[in-house]
Amino acid sequence: MARNIEEIKDSKVALVAHIVASLVYLALGICLLVLDANLISKIAYSFSVLAIGILFICFGAWYMIKYFFNHEYIKISNYGFTMGVILVIIGAVSIFQANYISAFIDALVCLIGVILGAVMLQQSFALFHIQRGVWFLSLIFGLVTIGASIYFLMIPQKFFERNVITCSYLIAVGALSLFSLLLMAIGLHDHKKDSNRNYSRIMEDADSSLDDSIFEEEVQDNYFDDVYDGKGSDSLFED
Repeated sequence: MARNIEEIKDSKVALVAHIVASLVYLALGICLLVLDANLISKIAYSFSVLAIGILFICFGAWYMIKYFFNHEYIKISNYGFTMGVILVIIGAVSIFQANYISAFIDALVCLIGVILGAVMLQQSFALFHIQRGVWFLSLIFGLVTIGASIYFLMIPQKFFERNVITCSYLIAVGALSLFSLLLMAIGLHDHKKDSNRNYSRIMEDADSSLDDSIFEEEVQDNYFDDVYDGKGSDSLFED
């Protein structure tokens, strides 16, 4: 039971990270087109690496605290503490080497795009497994996102400038990621409704068959009781 609760918590953390990343891509693309691109570019290059480093440290600390509070050290195959240490080190290096890492911020945008595309592919597989017809939409979204991200990764672009192509990429990735997530939520909701409906139908059929069998047993018992009591013998001879 505790393991199931923990898995639900982990999935919620991943869900929040997915939504935040999608919203950031969508908002960033729109702001670069509408607002002062130079100001946004300065803010992005100055604080994006710092924000990423802080997030890594927070997630690492959370993994380490969870490792002790949930007594995960009793499981030999659990490496939550090691994962936490690695995340904290990455976050600390990102903060202290922000000037160096900021040069790779555009490549990081592409890598995050690849991750979001992979999430869409996973959602399409899940929708296909639960037999939802919209699974191919998430599949197309994922393939297009991964392909575009790899293209921009191979041909470096400045994402934090007023460029229609790069801004369109950011808006498209954020919008497609959110739409794929919406399809996944609707598919799971419909699948749950269908499962509950099928379960109720099976239980009703089982109850009706049980009632019929009980009725047949009662009729048979009454018949044999009458025969053994001699109540039915006279009627047989009278016929």
